[in-house]
Amino acid sequence: MKAFFKSLNLARGIILLSLLGTAVLLWTGLQHASRLSELKRNYSTDVVKLAPQLAQLARKHSQLSDNLKGENLQGEAEIQSYIYKVGTMDRVEVGNLVLNPALPDPFTKGIVDKKVNIRPDNRERSFARTTIANFLYTLEQQSRRVKVTMLKIENADKRVKPQEIPKDMWTFEAEVTSRQRSEP
Repeated sequence: MKAFFKSLNLARGIILLSLLGTAVLLWTGLQHASRLSELKRNYSTDVVKLAPQLAQLARKHSQLSDNLKGENLQGEAEIQSYIYKVGTMDRVEVGNLVLNPALPDPFTKGIVDKKVNIRPDNRERSFARTTIANFLYTLEQQSRRVKVTMLKIENADKRVKPQEIPKDMWTFEAEVTSRQRSEP
């Protein structure tokens, strides 16, 4: 062995390092080849199962994100501003409202029902039934949290006789409920 290293010159050193490098490259190449064949096997079996699941989850994510974007009532304290905002929308236009929030009603542990009574600021102000219906429908349609739980509607003309057909002008009072998580 001493004779080998004694007669070692630059060319023989490069050849020796090349042989060692080749052995190391052969070893890592075989490892990566076995890993590659394992990945190819997994690809051919698992992708067939996972692709439909991934597509389904992507559709569900898109649906949920669209619902969140469409949700106008983002926070629990915003219910009154939400009702005012809906009251001024096109084809609703009920004008100024008086909102009387009731005390939160605990539904179950960690969940409360927040109720708000709604009426026009002028009790004598009358609306067409379509305006009232559009207002209440829009309250529920724009937010999944808000539901109309009570509606009191009366004819605006109190002097109508039973045999007469009244004008389509009404006064209303409503109650909406928003079920929310209770604040800790």
